[in-house]
Amino acid sequence: MNITLSPQEYATAFHLLGRTALHPENIGQWVERSLLSRLPARPSLLDVGAGPGAIARRLAPHFGSLTLLEPNREQLGAFDLPGARLIHGTLESFQSSEQYELVLCSHMLYHVPVSDWGGAIDRLLSFVRPGGYCLVVLGSARGQNYELHRDFTQTVITSEQLKAILKDKQLPFEVVETRNGFSATTFEEMYTLCRFFVFEDCYTARQLAALSDDEARALDARIRDHAGRCRDSDGVYRLRQGDDLILIPKP
Repeated sequence: MNITLSPQEYATAFHLLGRTALHPENIGQWVERSLLSRLPARPSLLDVGAGPGAIARRLAPHFGSLTLLEPNREQLGAFDLPGARLIHGTLESFQSSEQYELVLCSHMLYHVPVSDWGGAIDRLLSFVRPGGYCLVVLGSARGQNYELHRDFTQTVITSEQLKAILKDKQLPFEVVETRNGFSATTFEEMYTLCRFFVFEDCYTARQLAALSDDEARALDARIRDHAGRCRDSDGVYRLRQGDDLILIPKP
C-alpha cells in the first residue's frame, strides 16, 4: 500500500498551502493595525524562511527595504518585487552586519529541532535593531489542524513550546491569537493535504515503512475521516488552524 507522497501530491499540498493559507493577510492586517505605529517610517524587514514571498509582498507597501531569506530556490524563483533583496540560505548560514526594525519568522521553526529553538531565537534577535521587534508565527494548540496532528502523535509542535522557552529565557513577549486555515475544492485535494501533514509532521519515514498493510489501511482510513470532516455546508473543504503571533521586542 502506498504510504508515501508522490511528487504530484507534494505539488498539490504546496499549492494549497501557498494559495489558500490565511496567515499572510492575518499578519498584514495586524502589522498595519498594531505594529507600524511602534516602528519608524519606512522600516526595514528581514523575512526568515520567506517561502514564495506572500507575506513580504503583503507588507511591502509599508517597508523601505525588504530582505527575504529562503533555503529553497524554487520557492523564491517567481518573486519579482522591485528592490527586494533575495538570499538563498538558512538562518544558520545567514551572515549580515545589517540589522532590521522587524525580523519575521513565520511557520519556519518547525524545521528546527525544538531543543535548538532557544539558540534560534537568540540568532533572530541578533538581526533586530535596538527598539525593533522579532515576530514569530506558529500554529497553536487549537483548531482542526491541531486535532488532526494530535490524533496521530502526542508530540505536536505548537507555539506552546516557544512560549515556555521565552519564559525560561526571561524574554518579554506578547501573543496575538489569529485564525489561519487552508481550503480545497475537492475531497481528494483535502485528503492529499491531510496526508501531507500526517506524513511530514507525525511520522518518520522509517515508521511509515514499518507499518503492516493492515496498519497502513487503518492509517489511511483515519486520514480520510479527517478530510471528510473538513467539508463545509457550501461544499468547500476547509482545514482550520489557530495561529499565534508572538512578538518579541529588542530593548
